[in-house]
Amino acid sequence: MPALPATAAPLLVCRACGGASRRDPSHLCEHCAAPLQVLEPLFVDCGWCGTANPRHETAACRSCGGPLPPLPTGQPGPRPPETPRALPPGYRWRVLLWKNTMAFIGAAFVIVFCWSVIFPIIGAPLWYFGHRKAKRWLAALEHGTATRGRLTKVALDLTQSHNNAHPWRIEYAYDLADGTTGTGFVEAWDKVNGARHAGDGVWVVVGELDGVAVSAIWPPLH
Repeated sequence: MPALPATAAPLLVCRACGGASRRDPSHLCEHCAAPLQVLEPLFVDCGWCGTANPRHETAACRSCGGPLPPLPTGQPGPRPPETPRALPPGYRWRVLLWKNTMAFIGAAFVIVFCWSVIFPIIGAPLWYFGHRKAKRWLAALEHGTATRGRLTKVALDLTQSHNNAHPWRIEYAYDLADGTTGTGFVEAWDKVNGARHAGDGVWVVVGELDGVAVSAIWPPLH
């Protein structure tokens, strides 16, 4: 979704689907024909690169161009694009290595300490399993089937902390084509996530790689 210029009319958000628009407040949503409301100033962290964005001025990250996470309105936002989905530049490497703690430590043990015996033995499995988990996550984002989901729990994870802050553990559920229900969770650090609640709608992309199913909220939360 392209960024919207700050000099344009106030950004509006659909009360039903959460889609952003610059239309006149007296008009209806161009996506679902529901009423529109003015979006108050709100900064949201991009789930692709972590950059804070003024969500009341732009619907896409000003740094990487990726769609921003759904607003804390209880609505899921615009439907994910058709597959294969193009991910923002640099995101694949952040998931596969730079922001993948297990894979990064494993790779460091293998490459930096290649002269030893014990470190590569420890590092190789870490690198492998971290890389495999990341590939499944990317497969869901790029090729997964889009389905409506809902948050089931939003709570601070007090077992983790960074700079005296705790991440939000956000659990979700979604309906599968066979009538069953799938579940998943993400850890997200943006304080905006504290305004999300169980029952809020989200889009979930569900994929499979090497016979293992995986899901992710679209767009990712930070």
